[in-house]
Amino acid sequence: MYAVLTTTKGPTEDMVEIVRVVGEAMFSWLSEIEGWQGLLMLCNEETGVTQAISLWESKELADHHEHARLQFRDRITATVDVDVQETVGYEVGFAQLRGL
Repeated sequence: MYAVLTTTKGPTEDMVEIVRVVGEAMFSWLSEIEGWQGLLMLCNEETGVTQAISLWESKELADHHEHARLQFRDRITATVDVDVQETVGYEVGFAQLRGL
C-alpha cells in the first residue's frame, strides 16, 4: 500500500466544514480511479494547516494517476483559497482502521 500526503495552509474560518465539503468532493472523484483505496483529511483550526492522505494499492498506480491527481488538487485548492505546502509519497508500513 502507498500513501500520498498533501499539506495545505489557508484560512481557519469555517475550516472543518470546508474540509468536509472538499473531502466529499475528493472522495467522489477518487472513487472512480483504479487503485485508490481511501482518504483521510486532518485539519488544525489554530494553524490553518490541512493534511490529506490518499491511500493507493501501490506506488505504481498512484504514480500512474499523478498528473490527474495534481490537476484536481490544484483546482480544488484554488477554489477554497489554500496554498499547497507539499505533496509527498510514502510506503505504508502498517495500516489498520476500525469503525470508520
